[in-house]
Amino acid sequence: MKKVQGNDSFHRINYLYQISKHIVKINPTLSSYYGNLMVNVAKKNVLKMHPDIKRQICKKCRCILLFGETAKMKIKTKNKQKIVEWTCNTCSTKKSLPASKDKDPLWLERDEAVVEVIN
Repeated sequence: MKKVQGNDSFHRINYLYQISKHIVKINPTLSSYYGNLMVNVAKKNVLKMHPDIKRQICKKCRCILLFGETAKMKIKTKNKQKIVEWTCNTCSTKKSLPASKDKDPLWLERDEAVVEVIN
């Protein structure tokens, strides 16, 4: 089995993500704290968080964005491209993400970006 650098940190980020998502309905402030810890662990160990996890975190308050509970979602069209706009209910920060996967997907979403899958 191959050793992965930062494996303990990835486990900690995963745990903080799960607990943050679980507690966001009860206490959004505590969820923001766990989100902040997640980002700080990734920065300190120079690790990249998965794009799906990164998209669910508010950029300003670091709270988990859940549709209907902690965030509002709108689908807009700009230059014939669909964009999903998330608005955080806690801090009113807006986050725009591409909705269509046919045109220019992110590098990490392409098949050639995956070099090796580690279990």
